[in-house]
Amino acid sequence: MASKENWVILYGNAKIEGGQITHLPQRISETSEPQPTGPDTKVYAPHTILRSNIDFEQGTVSWETQLTEPSGSCCMLIGIEGAPSQSGTSTADPNLAGSVEYSLAFGLNVMRAPYGLATLRNWTWEGAGGAGHGSELSVKSWIKVAARVQGSNIDMYVDDVRVLSTTKTTRRSQLSLYMQGHTPVKFRNLRADIERPICFVIMQFTDDFNTLFTDVIRPVCDAYGYRVIRGDDFQSSGQILDDITQTIRSAALVIADVTPNNANVFYELGYAHAIAKPTILLSDRTRERLPFDISGFRTLFYDNTIGGKGVVEQRLKQHLDALRIA
Repeated sequence: MASKENWVILYGNAKIEGGQITHLPQRISETSEPQPTGPDTKVYAPHTILRSNIDFEQGTVSWETQLTEPSGSCCMLIGIEGAPSQSGTSTADPNLAGSVEYSLAFGLNVMRAPYGLATLRNWTWEGAGGAGHGSELSVKSWIKVAARVQGSNIDMYVDDVRVLSTTKTTRRSQLSLYMQGHTPVKFRNLRADIERPICFVIMQFTDDFNTLFTDVIRPVCDAYGYRVIRGDDFQSSGQILDDITQTIRSAALVIADVTPNNANVFYELGYAHAIAKPTILLSDRTRERLPFDISGFRTLFYDNTIGGKGVVEQRLKQHLDALRIA
């Protein structure tokens, strides 16, 4: 959690008092959205958008919401990678377009689901899962909502009951809040238990690669806040393959050195690609060509010299910078 929780209103009207935020419905007259007309059209409720100073990527974020009407909405936004399809419903909010390119929204009354997930890009929304259909949310009682993010696995909880799960790759971004309703919606008790994201490194365990790992990969990734794990770090008595696949699923990033034709390396890399895990490939320039299956992936080629390690260190930093949201 940040040392001091700060919120800024980006759109709409809200009262921020202590640790509680109250959405106060107010129609914005400057909006460029045309108002629908006719007996079968729906006037959308006013909404408020806020952003915090809390950077989040991995861990658990939770809060409590109180509605004053069953249709009120409150959801948290976290940064994710990847583009949702263009078939969603756009709110065309000019205040946030382009500020966070991709986000995942989770919370109450999202995309017509009492408990819902949605992906969005520049406020074009697409449902990513829902639960509680056929029921209405209670009003004037506090409802606890939480999301547990571990690697690409995201579980949503309501009052400590898991209601939804999805797979998305998160990116570090400041937590944002979306509240909507014709009557006030209240938010309180935000808690962000932040964990270091895992970087799983796949490589052959020989002296040359051990040096690259200890001198370049581990210190660079550690400086970027990753908890670096390699296959020889496991100490459990179970199947090593189970430990590896579980760690790949929990990892935020996979780095693989594909210089030698090592069957274990390519098996683990293939598993990471199959579950759409972000990967960075490394290869010594002595390798003449990459296998066809991975030849289309961006690869950092390096010279196995002191100077060459300095170059791959710099390029690895550039790739890690690209994974961040400013």
